[in-house]
Amino acid sequence: MVTLIVATATTPSVGPLISGSGSVTVAAVLMLTAWRSRRSAVLLPTMLIAAGTSLIVTFTYQGPARTAAANWWTAETLALMALVIFSVRRATVSTALGLSTLLATSIILSPLRITMNVVPRASGAETLQLCLLWAIFAMAAAGIGVYLRSLDTRSLARAAAERRAERISLARDLHDYAAHDISAVVVLVEAAQVLAVEHPQQALELLPEIGAAGVQALQAMDHTVQLLSEAPSGTERDGAAEVASGSVPPREAGGENGVPRPKRGPGARRDLSELPALVARFNRTGTPEAVLEVADGVLERLPADVSALGYRVVVEALTNVRRHAAAASRVEIVLSGDTWRGDDALRIVVTDDAEHPQPVPGLVDRATGVGGTGISGLADRAAALGGELTAGPHPPHGWSVSILVPLPGETPT
Repeated sequence: MVTLIVATATTPSVGPLISGSGSVTVAAVLMLTAWRSRRSAVLLPTMLIAAGTSLIVTFTYQGPARTAAANWWTAETLALMALVIFSVRRATVSTALGLSTLLATSIILSPLRITMNVVPRASGAETLQLCLLWAIFAMAAAGIGVYLRSLDTRSLARAAAERRAERISLARDLHDYAAHDISAVVVLVEAAQVLAVEHPQQALELLPEIGAAGVQALQAMDHTVQLLSEAPSGTERDGAAEVASGSVPPREAGGENGVPRPKRGPGARRDLSELPALVARFNRTGTPEAVLEVADGVLERLPADVSALGYRVVVEALTNVRRHAAAASRVEIVLSGDTWRGDDALRIVVTDDAEHPQPVPGLVDRATGVGGTGISGLADRAAALGGELTAGPHPPHGWSVSILVPLPGETPT
């Protein structure tokens, strides 16, 4: 800027060629700095005009080679270097290569304005040395442009990764708020099919709950649309729709087996505090009997994501019992404190006593992964929280699903 001010003050003594060429290049830099456009329709003509003007003046200037001309020459050199940086950083690869070559040529040849007009005329060696020095300036500008371009590329890659993570998060929201509730309808229908053979009256009693589950699914779909149209908050993201093994959200008023029923909207959280109500609804829809055991203090100050995941694991385990171990007489759900790699942890174990687990006859087989649930998907989520989920035979008979998740210290629910 100081060089430009000095050059402007000496404009009358250098003539229109030097001052005009310098003004064009400086104006090009100012325009591209203000415009910040990457479009070739603006970038390409601007730089071609600046480089062309500089080359024409270099080969037509006849002197004088005085200090005032050197000031304008320095200002123009700095402006051309800035244009090299712009071209390398903003243009496409092929355009950047062509423009930077042209601009670098303008920089390298610009010393000819002085060496060809100084008295006495500079020698060939002196001219070559000066041109090589200006070539270093051009290469330095190109290197800065490459560095800034790499930073821009990394920034764009990070932004793309963040957008992809956001899309994955929204996809999970779709699953949490919609697929689970639709699965609840399917599970209730399957429970009604099982009961219809020996207990038709109990099967009929499930019809209102099936309707309620359908309404909840519609509310979940509405909430999903809201998530996609607005920026989801952290609380909404954590909300999990219920895949109930013969269960639907309880009615607002009253309680069930002495357990208060929390008020619920389409974005309300399902977590381990609702296990008593879940177990009661499971038992109401047929055998086997589910028994819940919760160690004292284990549910206090649980992190929200751990509590929501634990609830989903229990729901998935009960759903599998209903489908594959209807002959079992008892299902035990045990929540207790434990340790995991030196940290406090929550352990949840769901165990049935079926001697020969097999699918209930008459139920339509589900394709693997339908609804996005399943032990494998829950195992991935457990691993993301630093824990593990296992499932397998439980000697002497039955099946067991167990999850162990570390608990961060001082994390409120």
